Amino acid sequence: MITAETQKGHNYYRCTKKREVCSQKYVREEVLTEQIKSFLQKVSLSSQDTEKVLRELDKDEQKAREESKVFVENLKNELADVEARLDKLLSAYLDEVITSEEYAAQKQKMLDQRVELKEKISEIENKGVSWLEPAHAWVKSLNQAEKLLESGDKTEMTTFLKQIGSNHILIDKSLSFSPKKPFQILCERRVSRRELASSNLHFPNWRWRFPEL
Repeated sequence: MITAETQKGHNYYRCTKKREVCSQKYVREEVLTEQIKSFLQKVSLSSQDTEKVLRELDKDEQKAREESKVFVENLKNELADVEARLDKLLSAYLDEVITSEEYAAQKQKMLDQRVELKEKISEIENKGVSWLEPAHAWVKSLNQAEKLLESGDKTEMTTFLKQIGSNHILIDKSLSFSPKKPFQILCERRVSRRELASSNLHFPNWRWRFPEL
């Protein structure tokens, strides 16, 4: 647990030392603020680039919806074909063209196909483009980081860090925490802000790079 004190016009943060003896030294607020700003800088995106990325996401949404529609139509055609083959199989059995054993084996195989196709259709129709909303929220959070850097609002900075990560620890005068995966990836420079703002960023890349989305 950390507490704050004001000495000689400066704010300091230190361990409360309520649980046990602690050797950690005081940390000046200015030092801690600069560390937070350094992290925010790594995950910030300007308003102009944010709008550009959001437009690309909207394009990906439209493309994904169109592709899903075609895919579902193909699956429904396959399902209709299975239904037709089931009817023909029943007719063949009733006409004694095939034995009961052959009928049972082929019927089960077709029923399994029917179930699988129905599940795929239901998944696509219900899930849709579920990646879009969290992707939008993530991009906007990057812009929020940029605005926090501009405003210098320390309270909001603290709230932001709590929202995007966990296990916040202050040790050896340094702040460390575990950012959520998309922020961690961006922070590690595996995806640059220039790439985020490029026109080549489309849904497949989002899904591969940010599985949490």
